[in-house]
Amino acid sequence: MTASDARTKLLKKILGELSELKGVKHAFYLPDSFRPTIERIEKEYAERGPLTVHNEGVFECLRRKHVICIVKDKSFRPPPHPTVLLVDDDGSIIGKELLPGEKPAVKPGVRLINLGKDFVIFYDGRKAANARFVLPSIRFREAEEIEGTIHVCSSSPSSAADLYIKKRQKLPDDPKLATVLVGFDLEGE
Repeated sequence: MTASDARTKLLKKILGELSELKGVKHAFYLPDSFRPTIERIEKEYAERGPLTVHNEGVFECLRRKHVICIVKDKSFRPPPHPTVLLVDDDGSIIGKELLPGEKPAVKPGVRLINLGKDFVIFYDGRKAANARFVLPSIRFREAEEIEGTIHVCSSSPSSAADLYIKKRQKLPDDPKLATVLVGFDLEGE
């Protein structure tokens, strides 16, 4: 078997294994032609409203050689850590998404302000000028555990990029389905 054949076989294996995860309705390799538009959408999305949203996770995924797009429903497993952070000028986390069942630690001098049931702000009296929401890259253990994958990360695109992907793939715009990008490289590439 040539190196090219082995690479093709491994890429098919990775897609097959991620396709079989509970809650995955569709899975496919993100066409390279989609990348510039998704990047543009995410940059434009970051500049809207009084608080900016930096989808660092999507940019991290797009820097990988391979990106699988998963379209999932609510039965898909929860993320291993928060997918939304509120960060101040210094890069300090001043708010975060709460995962199901998570209770934030209360620190002396810090008041917790709940925004809905799944987001908390840590208020210590300082002004948070230029605070921004950050969507970090998220570990994706199912891809990390496949021998030959390296630099694995995942992230959810903005609603505008989600819609772009679904339209380009001729998938229904179902609000009960969300996309997740899983970026990775292969050893030796």
